[in-house]
Amino acid sequence: MGNADLIKGLNEDLAAEWGTVIRYTFQAGMSYGILGAELREIFLRETVDELGHAQFLTDVILDLGGEPTTVPKNFEKPEDLKSMLELDLKMELEDVQNYMAHAKLAEEAGAIELKLKLEEMAGDEAGHARELRRLLRGLK
Repeated sequence: MGNADLIKGLNEDLAAEWGTVIRYTFQAGMSYGILGAELREIFLRETVDELGHAQFLTDVILDLGGEPTTVPKNFEKPEDLKSMLELDLKMELEDVQNYMAHAKLAEEAGAIELKLKLEEMAGDEAGHARELRRLLRGLK
């Protein structure tokens, strides 16, 4: 296996991170009312973490000889807070699976540092998912 599969996977991750930054920024703007004000702060705080992931992925893709994507992953635009959180949970869980799959590709390529960092990023996304589950439980 060459770097092509790994670069392709990392670009998928990068597109997801760009999409998440845009999605959370959009959702922050759509968050109204008392609960919305608190969610707005959470969404804006998470964008910083996602931007850090995007920067790391950009650097690694370049280091591997690839061209980082600048095209974000598309996302739905629900208008109510519960639907936003449900979408975010679904997408965070997809990100966990993708990061773990790409960590295996990194391991196969002998890129141990990258493997470990992707697993750490999967852990970050799993933590986001846990927080989203707790927020959703509070809406019921």
